Amino acid sequence: MSRPGYSISKDRKRYEMLALDTEHLRLSVLRKSEAPKACEYFIRNRDFHKKFSQTHTDDYFTVPVQKKYLAYDCESFLEGSLVPLWITVKGSDRLIGRVSFFNFAYGGMMSCAVGYHLDEEYTGKGYMTEALESAMAFVFDEYKLHRIEAFILPENEKSLNLVKRLGFHYEGQRISYMHINGKYRDHEAFYILEDDM
Repeated sequence: MSRPGYSISKDRKRYEMLALDTEHLRLSVLRKSEAPKACEYFIRNRDFHKKFSQTHTDDYFTVPVQKKYLAYDCESFLEGSLVPLWITVKGSDRLIGRVSFFNFAYGGMMSCAVGYHLDEEYTGKGYMTEALESAMAFVFDEYKLHRIEAFILPENEKSLNLVKRLGFHYEGQRISYMHINGKYRDHEAFYILEDDM
């Protein structure tokens, strides 16, 4: 039986490989044709995301590079190694964020990691709480996972509060985990188990 909070859409658009509907949102795996929208989203939020996102060169904020990223997303999704869900508000096709599941380990581990980001204009409205909770329910159901991990910068209070609110457990620190805004940074490590949801 599926967890509540999402449904798999039966009316996918031509540019969606997968679409989930939640109460207020649509979460979609997008084809490379949507690269201009992704590029516009990243340009719009470049300064806002900079202090918490991995380091990117200028060419990342171009349509050709975003087309390559979306093509990689689709290939990896079909292989079962990535679930890249772009967020839109129902009734709009403007991209407002993304929840991605990666580092899938099957067999005895049945785990993955999650990362996410949101448009500055849409923060504080509960959208990421809804998106992340629904996306995790989908991944636990469809991929039969046991554990999802999240790694967050110590000063990212909104993200720390989000995972705590959703039932993640604190596990410790990942030292020099990711290159953020020009240097490798330690991250706080959290996890949630299938039985927690």
